Amino acid sequence: MRIISIGDLVTDFYYKNGKLVGVNGGMTSHNIIANIAKLGLETSVYGVCGNDMAGTIAIKSLKEVGTNIDDVKIIDDINTRCFHVSYQELNGKLEFTSKKRCPICKVKRWYDESKIDVKEILKQIHEDDVLVFDNLNEKNQMIIDNCDNRKMLDLGQYFELENYSDNEIIEKMKNKFDFINLNERVEKYLKSRFSLQTLEEIYRILQPKMIIVTRGKKGSDFVFDNHNINKILSNPSIEVDPTGAGDAFFAMFISEYVKNNYMIDDKFIDSTFEKATKLTKKVVKKFGARGHIQTLYKIKKVKEKCTCEDFELAVRKQIKRCSINVNHLEARIIHAVNSSAYDRLVKIDFKSLNHGIFVGTGGSFAGAKFSSKLINQLYGTNTMALYPRDLYYRNNQNLDAVFLFTYSGTTNDLIVSSSFIDDNKKYIITKGELQNVVAKTGISKNNIVSYRTNTNKGKERGFLSFEGALAPASLFLKLYFEKKSRNDVEDFMRDSINYWKNYFDKYFKENKKMLKEFLKERNSFNIFTGDFTESAASDLESKIIESGIYNCLIHEKKNFSHGRFINYEHLSHNKNIYFKQKTTSLYEKKLLEYLEKDENLIIESRYDGILCEYDLLVASQYLIYYISNFLNIDISKPTYNEDAMKIYYYRGSL
Repeated sequence: MRIISIGDLVTDFYYKNGKLVGVNGGMTSHNIIANIAKLGLETSVYGVCGNDMAGTIAIKSLKEVGTNIDDVKIIDDINTRCFHVSYQELNGKLEFTSKKRCPICKVKRWYDESKIDVKEILKQIHEDDVLVFDNLNEKNQMIIDNCDNRKMLDLGQYFELENYSDNEIIEKMKNKFDFINLNERVEKYLKSRFSLQTLEEIYRILQPKMIIVTRGKKGSDFVFDNHNINKILSNPSIEVDPTGAGDAFFAMFISEYVKNNYMIDDKFIDSTFEKATKLTKKVVKKFGARGHIQTLYKIKKVKEKCTCEDFELAVRKQIKRCSINVNHLEARIIHAVNSSAYDRLVKIDFKSLNHGIFVGTGGSFAGAKFSSKLINQLYGTNTMALYPRDLYYRNNQNLDAVFLFTYSGTTNDLIVSSSFIDDNKKYIITKGELQNVVAKTGISKNNIVSYRTNTNKGKERGFLSFEGALAPASLFLKLYFEKKSRNDVEDFMRDSINYWKNYFDKYFKENKKMLKEFLKERNSFNIFTGDFTESAASDLESKIIESGIYNCLIHEKKNFSHGRFINYEHLSHNKNIYFKQKTTSLYEKKLLEYLEKDENLIIESRYDGILCEYDLLVASQYLIYYISNFLNIDISKPTYNEDAMKIYYYRGSL
């Protein structure tokens, strides 16, 4: 099943106060599809565009959000349709106009009749495809009338209807659409045209499954089964640009309708309206119809010609969240080890513990694993690093203490998994604000190790956490340094960060050809770990998987010899990432000799033991960062299906 948008492609040019600020793909139905693609459903576009830069942008913009563009036809002798959207600041607000004619050269790069090939499209539509239209032109109507698919109509303009008689309008729409989405202007026109008083009367004439009328800040009306539900918008957002809000709103309803097996009831309206409202609040805060899911393409003028006629894309300057997070990493961990969190940490009697469990997920699991290993090395305590659900199903009767590593401080899995353990035995290591963690967990503030300080109060933004792994590990490393009477821990941390930053910067510059093959799309990696490399391997595997860039498999170095090499030898192109201490054991030398025939990225620490464990955890942060830069992917913003978030936000028994 696919959700398909049908129609000629459009490129939108955006101007602010007379200055061209960027371009992106446009057209209502394609905007809807772009939003649905970002919501995780399979989408396609059937349309045409010109063989020009505007067409390139229209196609590129759809492809980047995950929409299949294989059925977009490029025609040499037409100009891609262009809209010019101009914003003017008046009294602190942005007033906008949309025209087909360029405000600079005054040329209209447009063709009136649609160029889509109806016969070809009808041949390729599958019976379970859902079709999205934004107008009722002749060719669209031919598709509507000649297929039995579920169809959606977003009717944002009524001028087209003025060319038809009342009976023709009814014939075009009656009993042909699951959803008809209207704005207040079209609703008013239809009421006037047919001398109607209510939206329910329009519904009875057109007979869709549901009519939606969007009313901006006033909310929306939904008519189905001959009754009207009015939903009021609560706490409307301050608008930067309302363009595209209606497209995103309708996209959410289509998406949820498909996921709900095409069922409509009051509960469906309530839950979907809430989701759609959240999405539109994101839309209006960004510039452009797709600004919430895609930044505008910047363009540069070519010679004396108008930009809309002859231009090329400027190098896209993406704001990379992971770059920001990594660039602030050193400062954040230094603040962490100098915070009051360390004062609380040293008060914990680790030496008297017989059985301690360290718990975390994602990046926090790497911090838990490192800390567990450090306490074992320092005191000989029986420690273990677990995921929350593993803790939940253990017999914890003789457990002395459990240490919960959670960046937010309120991760539901950790709270639920430890709910049967005495609060006095629970400690939380977190970036969360102390009072908030106390309020939500009920754990005493004396048992909360929060490294949130006035100088370090902001959290990382994005899906993946760098600080969540390294900051707690740094706190425990300071404990190790003081117990072992070593030199300044800050110097060690800074040295490790600078070393790996410089190492990978040089490595990725000098090995571009090899890395192009090594980091090819859809490659799969073997990560070799063991001894004092486990935290780094765990963290790297987590970040690779969670960013969605590759698949990978972790091998403990000696366990690999117990038959795991069989599958390894069945793979034709093995890509290996090998973490190792400074000192190489005899077995490792044999293993590395065996792996020589394949492609290996060996990450070797300058240290052994627990210092190696920390050092390679630092290396892991910078390795994934440089991989993401090499691929030009911001791994802090991976795409994912909205259905997946249902399990992410799950609350309840494990």
